[in-house]
Amino acid sequence: MPEALARMRRDAAPSGRARPAAASLPSTAFSRLRAMPARGYAAAALTAVLVGIVINALTLQHERHPAPFFARATAQPSPAPAPLAGQPAAEPAPPAPPARPAQLNEANAAASRGDAIGDILRADQEQETQKLIAAAQGALIRLGYVVKTDGELNAATITALHDFEHSHGLAPSTAVTAKLLKTLTAAADAAGR
Repeated sequence: MPEALARMRRDAAPSGRARPAAASLPSTAFSRLRAMPARGYAAAALTAVLVGIVINALTLQHERHPAPFFARATAQPSPAPAPLAGQPAAEPAPPAPPARPAQLNEANAAASRGDAIGDILRADQEQETQKLIAAAQGALIRLGYVVKTDGELNAATITALHDFEHSHGLAPSTAVTAKLLKTLTAAADAAGR
């Protein structure tokens, strides 16, 4: 029995190189990270970002993207088949009549129904235009023209603007601009003094 115990002690003796303990594993990893060059950090960060993007695209997105990079091509309508020999050719369809302004407004309204931000911007632009026209109408009234201050570019306002532009040597315009309003206001101020 003493021989068996001696053999066990000899077999249990360390062989010269000890295995690292579990507690020293984080310190070993940290020392390896400190020794890594900056390019290694950049590569690791880029790899992590790309893996995140791929995981997001493949597993976390439940619907199609509204504007994908690689959209499927839509099928184009095929041209009408040519008539066979001996058959009369079909008459072409008459061209569609030109769109009336009311139809254009309806088409613009239909196109903008899904664009809430565009609707807000258009409404703001219309309000600014109405304010500009109303200010120009006020200046025209102070100059003695007979117009209403309603913010609408009606026939009386257009006539008064053209008359003002002609009498002051300005090029006739089709819209009320900030430059025209400035000229109107300056002329009204000069006439009021």
